Amino acid sequence: MSKLRLAALPRPLGLALAGLAALVLVQQQVLLRRPPRLRSVAVQPLRSGAAALDVRFSRPMQPGSVPASSRLSPNLSHRWFGENDAWRLLLDQPDLSAFPLQLEVAGQDLRGLALPRRRLFWDPRPTLVAVAQMENGQQQLQLLERDGSWLPLTPTLPSIFQIEPLGNGQGVAFVAMDEQGDQFVAMRHLIPRSLGLQRSKVASPELGRMEALTGRGQLFGHVSSNLNGDLLVQAGRMEPGSDQLWLRRAAGEHRDLEIQRSGPIRLLPDGTGLVVPDYDGLSLQSIDGSTQDAERTQTLPGRRDLRAFCTGSGRALLVRHWPDYRRSVELVIPGLSPRQIWLGDAAVMAVACDNGGERLWVVLRDGKGELQDTVLQLDRDGKVHKRQSLSPWRFARNSGLHFDPVSDQLLLTVSRSHRAPQRLAWLPAQTLTLRVDRSRFVTQAAWLPAAGHIDRF
Repeated sequence: MSKLRLAALPRPLGLALAGLAALVLVQQQVLLRRPPRLRSVAVQPLRSGAAALDVRFSRPMQPGSVPASSRLSPNLSHRWFGENDAWRLLLDQPDLSAFPLQLEVAGQDLRGLALPRRRLFWDPRPTLVAVAQMENGQQQLQLLERDGSWLPLTPTLPSIFQIEPLGNGQGVAFVAMDEQGDQFVAMRHLIPRSLGLQRSKVASPELGRMEALTGRGQLFGHVSSNLNGDLLVQAGRMEPGSDQLWLRRAAGEHRDLEIQRSGPIRLLPDGTGLVVPDYDGLSLQSIDGSTQDAERTQTLPGRRDLRAFCTGSGRALLVRHWPDYRRSVELVIPGLSPRQIWLGDAAVMAVACDNGGERLWVVLRDGKGELQDTVLQLDRDGKVHKRQSLSPWRFARNSGLHFDPVSDQLLLTVSRSHRAPQRLAWLPAQTLTLRVDRSRFVTQAAWLPAAGHIDRF
């Protein structure tokens, strides 16, 4: 506004406008001199390394200043990636005796103003959850706390068929049987505590509420989660038209889906879609369930089972069943045809891969003569780098093979025979030397991902 126009205004109004303009200039100068702030730190589940944190600042930071000024204690191998106000700390293979880690975040913004150094503590290790076989013959879902004690997540139940830790670490969904012999789907909510501003605040997840996801009286149930914490629920009763298929978003939103399928559906880890089995093979569909849009639906023909995701790379492992009763293991790389990495007559009991899909593990069972289970470690080209027998143990029924990038080991359950009780076991990814916990009986086990978010400093 020109001096002439200001002069034409009533004197009180002109003074008020001039004062307001001066106040705005003063606020701008104050903001320009204010140092940058740390806005948020969150555990990032989708990564190629052992563990990762996403760090956001209030304004763009100087390239190189965050890695140079920040400190990780102990000083384990790690890398910083990012630009402007969004950065990521990627942790390479850590020292398991060093947790929780202490991280001091610092740096300078584009004006050269220093971020006040902020300290936080981080435990990237996942938490073990397992279905324990109780003395009375019933089963109970339990969580292994950091002090070695077991925390019950459910009451004792006649049977628990499936457990599915949420990808955001905020709960465990499960399919179980009630006293009447019917199935139901429920979820135990958990409060992650992998991040904290004080060392004492970093601990095992805290127990939350129990949520029923279906009514009782189900004939079957199946659940699948992605890294966002979304949960896909399938269930149905004997009555025609009673089948349920719906998506529970991490925020709690319930959404029914209309998808033709012939078996259990799996969510993609990154939350962009789902893998649907049908009579002609596997189809990759968008999360909205539309099967009419050919550009959004991809089909892989043949008798194939999806067995594992390599969560940091978009890769997956399939098992293909051939007409001559042979089986093959295939590595699926986005944009390429499936790559066969193993072919043979043995039964493929389980497969697993690291986050990048570079190291692959296959459990094979030779049924000729006495049953013999063998673990193979392969690379993405199918070259066998190590072979290890599980004898005198066997890969247990219903056991999965779950890779933990933090400890670089595989989780499974084993038994001495078909009728013998099952035990927890671990396989170091490099040596494949089996370690068995003989102290308790279990039927299933899985890793609950580390999780946490801080936005108040």
